[in-house]
Amino acid sequence: MNYVTFLRRHIGFLFFGFSMMGLSNFGQTFFIALHGADIKQAFGLTNTSFGGLYSAMTLLSALVLLYSGRLIDKWPLSRFTSFVFLGFTAGCLFMGFASHIVMLAMALFFLRHFGQGLSGHTGITATARAFPEQRGRAVAIIQLGYASTEAIFPLLLVLVMGWVGWQGSWLMAAGFLLLIAMPLQLYLTRYEPKLDKADMQAADGSQAAGRAEVVRDKRFYLLLPLYTSSPFLLTGMFFHQVNLANAYDWSLVALASAFTLYALTKIGVSLIMGGLIDRFGAVRLFPLVFVPLAGAFATLLWPNLIPLALAPYVYLALIGVNLGMTAPASGSLWPELFGTQNLGAIRSMTSSIVIFSTAAAPVFFGAIIDAGISFAVISQFCIVYLLVCGALAFLASRITLANQ
Repeated sequence: MNYVTFLRRHIGFLFFGFSMMGLSNFGQTFFIALHGADIKQAFGLTNTSFGGLYSAMTLLSALVLLYSGRLIDKWPLSRFTSFVFLGFTAGCLFMGFASHIVMLAMALFFLRHFGQGLSGHTGITATARAFPEQRGRAVAIIQLGYASTEAIFPLLLVLVMGWVGWQGSWLMAAGFLLLIAMPLQLYLTRYEPKLDKADMQAADGSQAAGRAEVVRDKRFYLLLPLYTSSPFLLTGMFFHQVNLANAYDWSLVALASAFTLYALTKIGVSLIMGGLIDRFGAVRLFPLVFVPLAGAFATLLWPNLIPLALAPYVYLALIGVNLGMTAPASGSLWPELFGTQNLGAIRSMTSSIVIFSTAAAPVFFGAIIDAGISFAVISQFCIVYLLVCGALAFLASRITLANQ
């Protein structure tokens, strides 16, 4: 089945997943950071104190996600979706009315947990569970929701903030989530493909497993380093991208414009990868996702091989290929290995691990840079690390295929 036919048959529920991914941007770092200057001024916070509070609430969100994320396995999707939107809306209201640091902390927790955490978790888990035969294509399609809204949210936010102020923008977001987005998403849950227990067991085969079985499976630990490699390494590099640009004499204008190529590459590769996963399986293809990221770091080792004007474009295009491959592969990997009956519990655990790694990355990379270690040396270590991660993932793939 091609993408056009698949979309025609399941447009309603695919739009549900697409929208859940897109709406998660209300709780993403880039969106909250656009309010950063106003928040620091309103509460008398320094960069360090605001960053510390933000990291603390992000880590607390990851811990709670271990418990809240598994509820999607037990509740009807409509009830879980309502739970997510009510928590999400509460975060926007807390931010809109915040007048004390405690209220700000609550707002950050709710936005990170229900927005960045559970909104995307709902979209991917429900989609991966609903389409066992077309999982790669389905995950690739809904992942576009994040990229699409990421492109328009900043501009809309700037316009709204100029109209109603920074706290007013959060109150408008709360109204949008509660009065428009939530009813629409609850309506779209009606289009969820209904798989009864027998269908789910048939789709899962002998792979159905709970979180306890997953943590006892050696393949999980072989795959986890590669699974977390892109979020960890790229969070660290993107957070310090101005330092990178200065080190290689890249203009910030060129770096910013290269992100357009990065986004387009990510979208195109993701759609291609989705079809390949449905044909060959995520387990076979996942070990290959490290290759373009290692190539991106290699461009920092030998910058003279690439014309200066093209270097940021090559670097970010290769990262776009990596993320385009990773998004559908990682979204399909766990259900392919461990089934879908407890997918919410499994994904909440792996998502928490990813959040922990991304919270640590800026501090870790910052300490290395402050120690005077060059980006060329950092790139060498990253390439070696990726090679090890790829080898471990390949071993897990061989073990899985040998047991089939």
